[in-house]
Amino acid sequence: MSSSESETLEHIHLLKVQLEQLRVSQRDSSLKARREQQILKRFLACLSQAHIGSHSRIDDKLIELRRELEHKKDISSLVPNFAILERLLGQKAATMEKQQISLEEQTRRSGETLQRVTGLPAQIKRDLRNILAYESQAQTGFKVTDNATKLLSIYDRAVKIITSNTGLNRNDHEVQSGSDILLSLNDELQNLITELDFDGEAGEQLFDIRSKLLQQQPENHILELTLQVLRLVIDATNYERNTSEQFLEQVNTSLSSSLKSNHQNLDQNQVYFEQRQITNQELKALVHTGKQSLLIDTPDIKRAQQVFTQLSSLAERLQHAEVREQALLERMTHSQNQLEALYEVTQDYRRRLEDQSKRLLQDPLTKAYNRTALFDKLELEYRRWLKSQHPLRVVLFDIDKFKAINQQFGYSAGDKALKIIAKTIASAISDTDTVARFSGEEFILILPEQSEQTSLSMVQQIQNKVSELPFKFRDQLIRITLSAASTAFSQNDTPDVVLDRLHEIMQHSQKLGSRQLAWKS
Repeated sequence: MSSSESETLEHIHLLKVQLEQLRVSQRDSSLKARREQQILKRFLACLSQAHIGSHSRIDDKLIELRRELEHKKDISSLVPNFAILERLLGQKAATMEKQQISLEEQTRRSGETLQRVTGLPAQIKRDLRNILAYESQAQTGFKVTDNATKLLSIYDRAVKIITSNTGLNRNDHEVQSGSDILLSLNDELQNLITELDFDGEAGEQLFDIRSKLLQQQPENHILELTLQVLRLVIDATNYERNTSEQFLEQVNTSLSSSLKSNHQNLDQNQVYFEQRQITNQELKALVHTGKQSLLIDTPDIKRAQQVFTQLSSLAERLQHAEVREQALLERMTHSQNQLEALYEVTQDYRRRLEDQSKRLLQDPLTKAYNRTALFDKLELEYRRWLKSQHPLRVVLFDIDKFKAINQQFGYSAGDKALKIIAKTIASAISDTDTVARFSGEEFILILPEQSEQTSLSMVQQIQNKVSELPFKFRDQLIRITLSAASTAFSQNDTPDVVLDRLHEIMQHSQKLGSRQLAWKS
């Protein structure tokens, strides 16, 4: 056997080995592609299940996606539907924001309407003024809902007073004035209901209420319907928020997993594609070299030529497969980009929800904890105290003559003072302590696991710092002081009992003058 024939046989053997390697690589690549499709299908199925029941149009689009997944193998064809789904999510967010704005406006108008009702107790009037003062500031969705809840409670109290106290309607003029107000409230409620866009049972109940308002309801029924509207708005808003939080949490989890898997698959497929290119080039080079070396026309050489012809055909098929893989890579890259864009959108929604969750527990003016957060913290510390019986003390601060500041210098001056005082108190306490704004000019401190002497020293230090603050309103230097009352948990105390005792101590101490410190062990 000549050296040329021997060299040809070696080339043929080498080509066979490479063909076997290519076959294995092709099989791995095919399995990988099928696995990627299955992962994307599972992700979309999880996404559709996570959102069912939250929004009708998004539900319909997700159901459509699920149906298409059952009949289509090419996931890339569903990319346009991702864009539609992203737009629907954006529209839903805009709708929720619009509902919050509408609720804020209705809360303000309802509060102003209730303020004009004559004969209501002074405490209700003060509570209404506090709510309207908060409404004039920048509001988050959670704060708007909180204010609407407070207004709902005030309406409930006002209705009970109006229905039980006949002295509120002593003369015809007042009766006529009240009737005009209620007629105006009737019209405003109708306008509000037409602006709300709630699905399901809440939407049907609002439609029924609007039908009743169109039929000239008795005056006491109008207030009851107002309460019902506020309840429905608050419940529907809370439901939308909770559903959105659950949906986005599930979407974020699914997207994170899918993006990680898809990224790995893309990298692996790219490696296979590059290996295929290299092998194809080597195969072409071997075929070309083999053909050039066959110059003698013998039977063996003819058979070798047939082999080379088959190899050449195989090389062409491999080249076509390479083109198809390149197209698949491009589609997968496009899908990856779409998933990353959707992931960024959901991350943005998640950050906004987390920010709102924080603001839910924060007083918008002073940035201290609000009343709701205070009760949660106090309940937590109370349970810890029951188990460990460690020292647990509560302190109430009240700004002396704060109403005079508002009357003389305006509410903006009072707001400025509240901000500075809250910051001063927060800077004097430790990380384990809690400061919260309890009411208009009252702050409460929760001091767990501190000795009585340490707590007393801290309270005195806060009083001294506040009294030394250089408040200046309308070019006048004003000295503001704090009165403080403190008590500790003992025996059968509960949070409500302690807070009531704290206010009683404060009332008795403030009768003695400004900057009092009443301490109860």
